[in-house]
Amino acid sequence: MKLYYAMGTCSLAAHISLREAGLPFTLVRYDMKTELLETGESLTTVNEKGFVPVLELPDGQRLTEVSAVLQYIADQKPESGLAPPNGTLERYRLQEWLNFIATEIHKAYWPLFHKGAEIENQHALERLTRRYHWVEEKLGAREFLLGDRFTVADAYLLTTFNWARLGGLDLAAFPVMTAYRNRLRERPSVLAAMETEGLVKKKPAA
Repeated sequence: MKLYYAMGTCSLAAHISLREAGLPFTLVRYDMKTELLETGESLTTVNEKGFVPVLELPDGQRLTEVSAVLQYIADQKPESGLAPPNGTLERYRLQEWLNFIATEIHKAYWPLFHKGAEIENQHALERLTRRYHWVEEKLGAREFLLGDRFTVADAYLLTTFNWARLGGLDLAAFPVMTAYRNRLRERPSVLAAMETEGLVKKKPAA
């Protein structure tokens, strides 16, 4: 498979999940400054919507929209536990989390990172603050969103919380989320994905 990604964007969740699942894949970077893929082509040549992630499947088909991509990845390796089995209530709980993250958290960041939307910034910060406090209540003492197992929803939530400081949120207001983020960043899949994308410095070999 081939993942088209942009550094630190929501495609990081797919990158983490591919590594967590142990699936073979290659990366193609999209540069948001030049608005070109590393091949020199426009992103619209692989996704006419102009967004990442784009996951190119072995048969050449391409899948877009992060929640769909994440579930596809999880279903290629059911034994990884990245998603509960289809048809179970737990699977619908996963989808519930993915939809909430996509519509209530991910989308709320938009004005914070786009020029011309400054009038919306305070409202966005207020929404995100409420949403993350709600997530903190749900997380409580649990290690992961669905309990004791890492899923693709954790990869997605972590990705959005990585944007919090840059977006102007005070991390001191979210001790549970901050501890959750720090814990997940120690996972080999998360660390490898973030190092590869240049989001953290690679640790020197022992």
